[in-house]
Amino acid sequence: KVLSLLCLLLTRPQFAATREQVLEALWPEMDPEAGANSLNQSAYFLRRIFEPDCDDDTSAGYLRSRADLIWLDQELVQSRSAESVKLIGALRRNPSPDLVVKLAESYTGRFAVDFIYDDWASSFRETLHAGFLDQIQRAVTRDTNAGALDRALRVAQLAFQADPDAEQIELCLLRLYRRTGANAAAAEQYTHYANVMREMLGVEPPPLESI
Repeated sequence: KVLSLLCLLLTRPQFAATREQVLEALWPEMDPEAGANSLNQSAYFLRRIFEPDCDDDTSAGYLRSRADLIWLDQELVQSRSAESVKLIGALRRNPSPDLVVKLAESYTGRFAVDFIYDDWASSFRETLHAGFLDQIQRAVTRDTNAGALDRALRVAQLAFQADPDAEQIELCLLRLYRRTGANAAAAEQYTHYANVMREMLGVEPPPLESI
């Protein structure tokens, strides 16, 4: 529950939530008093993960609370997911190649897979992942059409590391390997692609030469 409290706050705007929102997400089955006690206990342990020797007088205040609000201090706490959200928003306004590279480097996989079945995490996770794949695929297509193949290849490789099940990203990788003359890499990647198509989807993949 300590980790879930941290991850829940990371999904929220300004890393902040009301106590009621936290209780509904993490302790929906408990009565209000028991839930409040569990939240206070989890917050206590989370503060001591950030600062093992913290106390009310000397704590840097990574986790703060006041009245009905609990939040992470954004000047002290950073996260890859929050950085990725900002980069995706910036890319929608300005599709800069430098921002694409930053996004590909910042996003390393789906958010909070420890809580794969928790509603509070799933919506944030899938929205973030879809936004990531969308911006990466658009950028790789732009760079490929413009002849910036090295950058397109690097971005596609990073994206595929983040999501080895992303079929369209893998197809981009295959095409880029072929266009850059990396035939051995193309053959190796095609083996993975073909196995996924046969074993996971039950279809016969197109020949490498046609991709």
